[in-house]
Amino acid sequence: MKGKGLVTFLSYIAIGLVAIALVLAKIFSALSLSSGLVSAMTLIAQVIAYAITAVFAFQYARARKNIGWMIA
Repeated sequence: MKGKGLVTFLSYIAIGLVAIALVLAKIFSALSLSSGLVSAMTLIAQVIAYAITAVFAFQYARARKNIGWMIA
């Protein structure tokens, strides 16, 4: 798995974690419970999403062949 395949897989994992975290948050709120699991899953999903965004932003800047894009 290289390049776009890896990014696609990580995107799939991030969306799955967000979906599970949302479902668990609703369940725990209905039961008046709080869970660190939901917070942890949300944080992991956000880290993956930011990493994917950074990868695509870097590829975009590198494709422009202007140092200004890399600095920005």
